[in-house]
Amino acid sequence: MAKVVGIGASVFDILMTMDSFPREDTKLRGLETKFQCGGPCATGLVAISKLGESACYMGTVGDDMYGTFVKGELDRYGVDTSCVKVNPGLTFHSVVLLNVSNGSRTCVWNRGQAAAPTAEDVNLELLKGAQYLHLDGNQLDCAIFAAKKAREFGVTVSLDAGGAYPRIEELLPLVDVLIPSEEFAKKITGCDRAEDAARVLEERYHPQVLVITQGSKGGFLWESGKAVRYPVFPVKAIDSNGAGDTFHGAFVAARLKGMNVYDACRFASATSALKCTRFGAQAGIPGYEEVLEFMKSHEGVIVNG
Repeated sequence: MAKVVGIGASVFDILMTMDSFPREDTKLRGLETKFQCGGPCATGLVAISKLGESACYMGTVGDDMYGTFVKGELDRYGVDTSCVKVNPGLTFHSVVLLNVSNGSRTCVWNRGQAAAPTAEDVNLELLKGAQYLHLDGNQLDCAIFAAKKAREFGVTVSLDAGGAYPRIEELLPLVDVLIPSEEFAKKITGCDRAEDAARVLEERYHPQVLVITQGSKGGFLWESGKAVRYPVFPVKAIDSNGAGDTFHGAFVAARLKGMNVYDACRFASATSALKCTRFGAQAGIPGYEEVLEFMKSHEGVIVNG
């Protein structure tokens, strides 16, 4: 029985590296091209699996070559795909352009045409036996249904809140572990400062755990009405694609291993940093022992937000 069940985006990525970002209406030679699986939920589940905890993806893929590839990659990284439903249509896919000179990435995506999972696709017995339901705001109708059931079953609901999708406010009251990006937090609350946004999110939605991520600045957990910053681990980044998704998965894995919220943030920050030194959103995610060794040899730094 999987400890973590995930519902959300799984994406087929065409990843191309280049020396610099192309200008419009020009041609530019790429350095390397790779196919990979991405998506906030799917990548978070891969991180959980690679860090030694069990995870199951409960979603849909298309019946095209992209869908076959996505399912195969999840299988390869140890994520249970027995509940994946194959629907007619084109799988969610994207083109990711990676600038190797500075580690930045630009993504152009297409949601595809395959039908999203429905409430009938949720395996309630599997969900009931899990410890976490991990969501990313995609497949919203199915996610809201599953979150309500998780509440009934006593299963913790975690949300990778990276995008302020339409109707996301319907899901937020059902979330126990809310980890939004600074951009999301400001947009959903209308606040100009991340700390003010955290205060509003706590008062409005009452999550048990609230962490705001701020990219290279690290971020903070909101505790007893104040921001407690967690460290970042400076590295030479070669691929930041999937770093945020990795943070969310690593946080859940750390909590499953018994870490407190602050230590889980620190562990997730280190895991995300180490991933950025490697190519591939999912291929670059390290294992548990690798992260522990990395944390022994690399000092974390608290960065003011």
